[in-house]
Amino acid sequence: MATTANLVRLYLKRRPQLLSMVRNGLCNYSALARRLQKEIFPKSQNGFVAIKAALLRLAHEEKEGERRDWEREVERILRASSVEVRSNVAVVLSKASVGVPVIAVSNSKSGVMSVVDSSYVPQMKKKGFKVIDGLTLVILISPPALQDTPGCVSAILDAIAAEGINVLEFISCHTDTLLVVRNADAVRTYEILARLTQSH
Repeated sequence: MATTANLVRLYLKRRPQLLSMVRNGLCNYSALARRLQKEIFPKSQNGFVAIKAALLRLAHEEKEGERRDWEREVERILRASSVEVRSNVAVVLSKASVGVPVIAVSNSKSGVMSVVDSSYVPQMKKKGFKVIDGLTLVILISPPALQDTPGCVSAILDAIAAEGINVLEFISCHTDTLLVVRNADAVRTYEILARLTQSH
């Protein structure tokens, strides 16, 4: 049977923002323990003390320098990355090739997702393709170590999600990470990635 401490660790692993707050001492441990008590043990009044103890242990591990090597490697890789932005793009959803130059493409069982310049939108709509316009493509270019390091993509997406930004399309190709967001979210997305890469 899983211990309370293990259940808390598993819960927080699925919620990286909370785990980061715990590890960095940025939360009220009693309030978080009460919340976790309701979510982990909804039918029991027990567990508060054990949950809070598990949270404090996680925080203490961080303070004692027991941070995982892969977390340091994720930071190193992201700091060595650069960010590029291409505005005025659209996403075209189809069953086959769209017949115009594409910036990026992704194939799956359900069809083809193509990122194209917005100038092709009228042509794509005439052909009857489903088109999402008013988008920006943000590209993170990373060193080759990205491919062998767990947690890089998670760190990128978690940082963006924490700001309430939805990534409409995501493509990972070798060392490039492509994110399609709405134009209204483009500047904030760039700022978030610039902080991660320290490429101000």
